[in-house]
Amino acid sequence: MIPEETIAEIRERTDIVALVGDYVRLRKTGASFKGLCPFHDEKTPSFHVMPERRFFHCFGCHASGDVIRFYMQIESLTFPEACERLAERAGVIIPKIESSEALKERAERERRERRYAIMDEVAGFYVRALAGAEGAELARAAIEERGVTAETARTFRLGYAPDAWDALVRFLESKRIDLREAEALGLIVPRRSGSGYYDRFRHRLLFPIADLHGRIVAFSGRVLPPRTPLPEGAEKPAKYINSPESPIYKKGEILYGLFEGRLDARRRGELLICEGNFDVLALHQAGLRNSVAPMGTAFTEAHAKLVRRFADRAVLLFDGDSAGLKAVSAVHPILAKVGVAARVVSMPPGDDPDSFLRREGVAALEQKLAAAPAIIDFLVDGAAREAGDDPSARSRAIASLAPVLACIDSPVERQLYEERVAQRFGIRDVGAVRRELRRGAQASFSSLRERPASPAPARKEPPYEPPALEAELVGMILDLPALLEEPEAELLPNLLTDAGLAAILREASEMFFRRGVLDGPSLVERIEGSSVRAWLARRLAVSLTGEKGAKEGFRLGALRLAKRQIERELRRLREEILEARRAGNDALADSLLADRVALEREVGELDKVLSSAMSRGASPDQGSTTRH
Repeated sequence: MIPEETIAEIRERTDIVALVGDYVRLRKTGASFKGLCPFHDEKTPSFHVMPERRFFHCFGCHASGDVIRFYMQIESLTFPEACERLAERAGVIIPKIESSEALKERAERERRERRYAIMDEVAGFYVRALAGAEGAELARAAIEERGVTAETARTFRLGYAPDAWDALVRFLESKRIDLREAEALGLIVPRRSGSGYYDRFRHRLLFPIADLHGRIVAFSGRVLPPRTPLPEGAEKPAKYINSPESPIYKKGEILYGLFEGRLDARRRGELLICEGNFDVLALHQAGLRNSVAPMGTAFTEAHAKLVRRFADRAVLLFDGDSAGLKAVSAVHPILAKVGVAARVVSMPPGDDPDSFLRREGVAALEQKLAAAPAIIDFLVDGAAREAGDDPSARSRAIASLAPVLACIDSPVERQLYEERVAQRFGIRDVGAVRRELRRGAQASFSSLRERPASPAPARKEPPYEPPALEAELVGMILDLPALLEEPEAELLPNLLTDAGLAAILREASEMFFRRGVLDGPSLVERIEGSSVRAWLARRLAVSLTGEKGAKEGFRLGALRLAKRQIERELRRLREEILEARRAGNDALADSLLADRVALEREVGELDKVLSSAMSRGASPDQGSTTRH
């Protein structure tokens, strides 16, 4: 392994313009150099080299990086090979020492284990609260009403969040658990007033969410009847509140019930996919332990890959209405892409698996499972049923089935389904159906047919579009790192709402105050998420901020951002005050009201500063940015 210090020295002592110039004809344009990209065919130069940042970026294919990355790609070398050759070229000696990567990985592993331990402690707290906390009788009644047995409740570690603002906070403090860690895990929420934290979950039935190793990574809280009647016209609380994403929880990568049902899934080779927490509990309790549900998000490709790890077949238990049909249509191509064959059980109107099992029993559901049609048959029948007798609607319905049939790899199977579509819609001319399907395919998949043979990795994720003002301020720091020494820079970490920009700022600050400069390539490597890295690479490839007036522009932009955050906090305080009044907690409501008055005073002061700046012709939203 090569020490980080040596890698940094290789980057610093290798002239990136000279190296790239050996392969690309470069032309100087301002502070950068420009030429035709060596990694894809183009007629208009979109390849930029920034010598001051020792960085290259192509705005066409999105290739980017430092001298090492360029040399790896252009010569098809591994990272160590590229480092060794560039070190020889630059006269850098690579010491033969053990890498510190193992120590870094161990520290990160210990940190994750500490977070898992916190979640386990909290799950135990909620389980004990279900047994004896004041107000828990309503949670126990909800469990009993759904027919959930004590054994099932123990298996899934059901719990109760006490009806208090700081019950969990006090428990964490008694265990000497770092409240900042608990905040990062989404368990508690900081008070803007600086008076500490309050519990995220209050007076809710809690479902702990486990990962594949059985470790608790998040919670889902279901609403319970209020302990005291709500005032007339009061807004009802959300049915479910789920943990936000955290360092150990990515909701698009978790299936509720998979840990508990993984062995049955492997044995049966099939997973039942439903939509709700209680559905999973009811199915497991009925002996169908190969049942799972996504957690508060649409079904993703990561979910599909999880399914494929444990089974090659899936059964979808969705509503039989239009919404259910759309949900099945969305899931079909995702499962087909990973090679999972799917069938569909359409639940009766108003039913879900939980209510159906309680009314009809497991034998009736097993009959439905045995008779479940293949997902394509279900979608064809659903499209015909939705279209009815209207000729125009039937034509559109047939065209809409083109993406469904496009997922079929076998030409013979596809032809048989084309004939089935014709039969289901009562059309004798199969050729006319095929023409309508081709028309639908052209409308739906033209962009896919025209995509490049080797699409850039950055295009696999949706475009990253951070909030404009936040991106402007972080971009100013990338252009002029000395702005990090301004007083407003200390406020910025608490003002950013975008996680990607917050990560960029955090890494940039650590690098600047440790090294005195920003190393663009190193900064990009430290950022997780290909779409965020792509945005950072594009931003590093240009310089948009002039030094004149930069400090004042940065200051005003930060103040504008602070004002927006306070306004969000004021909206939240209004809701908390109302909730406290409803609960009869006048002392808390009065305390929150004092916080609100103080924040409104802050907004007034900020308005004066910003109005004064506007009268002088400054623009707090844009600072001193100059676009080229």
